[in-house]
Amino acid sequence: MYVCMCNPFTDKDVKNALQDDSVKKSAAHVYKACSGGQSPCCGSCVCMVKDMVATHKQSDLIAAE
Repeated sequence: MYVCMCNPFTDKDVKNALQDDSVKKSAAHVYKACSGGQSPCCGSCVCMVKDMVATHKQSDLIAAE
């Protein structure tokens, strides 16, 4: 599913960025990794990227327990 239409990338791109150890686990860094370094245009996708990053961080915490 497309997460961003302005700088097209999908939820799979976000998941791949979250698995990449060279990408810091923040919404801004994940967005830039997925968009080829571009900044958000309209911003409608930012909440979804933030949610996916938060979910990833939460799952990492649970896995560490």
